[in-house]
Amino acid sequence: MFSLLQPLHRRVEVLDGLPSRKREWVLTQAAFDALLTLLDAGDREQAAEQYERLRRKLEKFFEWRGAENPSAEADETLNRVARKVIEGESIRDLNNYCLGVARLLLKESFKQKARQQRALAQFPQPSRAEPFFDEADARLECFETCLQQLTAENRELIMAYYQDEKRTHIEQRKELATALGIPLNALRIRAHRIRAQLEECVRECLARQTGS
Repeated sequence: MFSLLQPLHRRVEVLDGLPSRKREWVLTQAAFDALLTLLDAGDREQAAEQYERLRRKLEKFFEWRGAENPSAEADETLNRVARKVIEGESIRDLNNYCLGVARLLLKESFKQKARQQRALAQFPQPSRAEPFFDEADARLECFETCLQQLTAENRELIMAYYQDEKRTHIEQRKELATALGIPLNALRIRAHRIRAQLEECVRECLARQTGS
C-alpha cells in the first residue's frame, strides 16, 4: 500500500529552491520525526496527511503574497519549525506558529530580493537580449518574448550572467555571485534553471508557430 510518508522523506534534505539564502542547519530525520509526532503522536500516516495539508496552506500563503517560489518557501518554513521542535520549543498551536514563521520568512525574502536587485543594477546589461541565439536564428523572436515573461530579477540575472565583456566569464560570474551574496555554484544552478526555463518556453513558442 502506498504511504504518504514516502514523498515526505524526500524533503529531509537541504532544499535548493532558495539558493540565495544561507543555511547553517540541515533538516534531520530526527527533527522531521519530531514534527510528525507533534502533528499526531499516535498515527504516523495521519501525521503525514496533516503535514501535507499544513504545507499546502503555507504554499498558498506565500503564493497569495507574491513569493517567487511558494513551494520552497513552504518547505523552508516547516524546516525551521522542525528545528524549533527538536530543540525543545513548546508549541501549543502549530498552525499559528507556522504562520508566524512564514511571515518572518516572507519579510526576509523581500528584503533579500531588494538587496539582490540593487546588486544586479550594478552590472551593465547587454544592449541586445541574445545570449543563446545567433541574430539570424528564427528562435530569436521567441526568445525575446520568453525573456520578458521572466521576473525582472531573473531576467537581469541571466543577462548579467551571460553578458559579453572583455573579462573572462569566470571572473565576471564570481563578481556577480559576490554581489548577490551567494556561492558561485549556487549562481550556476540558478542560472541553469532560468536558462532551462527559457529554452522550454522557446520550444513551446516555436511549436505554436509551426502548429506542431
